[in-house]
Amino acid sequence: MEHLGEFIINHWILVTAFVVLLFMVMSDQLNRKLSGVNNIAAAQAVQIVNQQKGLFLDVRDTAEYTKEHIADSISLPLSKIDDDVSLKDTEKAIVLICASGQRARTAAKQLQKKGFTNIHVLNGGLNSWRDAKLPLFS
Repeated sequence: MEHLGEFIINHWILVTAFVVLLFMVMSDQLNRKLSGVNNIAAAQAVQIVNQQKGLFLDVRDTAEYTKEHIADSISLPLSKIDDDVSLKDTEKAIVLICASGQRARTAAKQLQKKGFTNIHVLNGGLNSWRDAKLPLFS
């Protein structure tokens, strides 16, 4: 510990890179916690849909959805979420799905602005569903 200051001075570029990377990781985790959106695994998603009578909402493009999708999921592309009026029950459990999870987080924020409160994002998206060896339909 007595050589820490000397190390920082001699390797300031490495220390700066470490601090920046640490900040990025911590801010991403903090942002996820503060957003109010639950990131869940595939098994949890199935439980939520079955036990809470929730729904799978696929926010990928229509072509991606047609290629493969989860059974009984509803296709609502991310670009159409703001204009959609078919979702009315703001307390219904919704599991958002996309290819990797990024678009689903964006959709979750848009749905929160519309008043939805029980939103979950499938962590890893359809890729994690596939990795869990759960069925997909085309």
